[in-house]
Amino acid sequence: MTFFVDANVVVYSAVECDYRPGCLGVLEAIATGTADGRTSASVLEEVWHLERSGKVGGLTGLTERALEIFSPLLPVTDAAFRRALAIDAPRLGTNDRLHAGTCIEHAIGVIVSADAGFDSSGLRRVDPGDLRGTRRLLQGRSG
Repeated sequence: MTFFVDANVVVYSAVECDYRPGCLGVLEAIATGTADGRTSASVLEEVWHLERSGKVGGLTGLTERALEIFSPLLPVTDAAFRRALAIDAPRLGTNDRLHAGTCIEHAIGVIVSADAGFDSSGLRRVDPGDLRGTRRLLQGRSG
């Protein structure tokens, strides 16, 4: 099962927090080829912005490592942008709508994200803090 990975998963994998174990598990599964997680340049730009801003410590080199794991990135196309513009999800910001539009355009129905705003996006969200849920996803089970 292919799923989309949000920026917070990449960031939380690199900092001490409750989400770290689940995020690391997801990224390790993708890196080893046992899971089909995808992301876009738009997601990595968010990670890169945080890395360069210094607002979150310990992120040096994170974007480059994530690019290695996720390459090739999903394209954010005109069609994906149009889909993002049509999403009616009041709790989602513009970049998150772009992530959802990219998912829809590439027929990806699941997003791994700590952001509950995606719950109203039409995608099924797997919270990386839910270790049972992430384990089920990584085992290819949908529920």
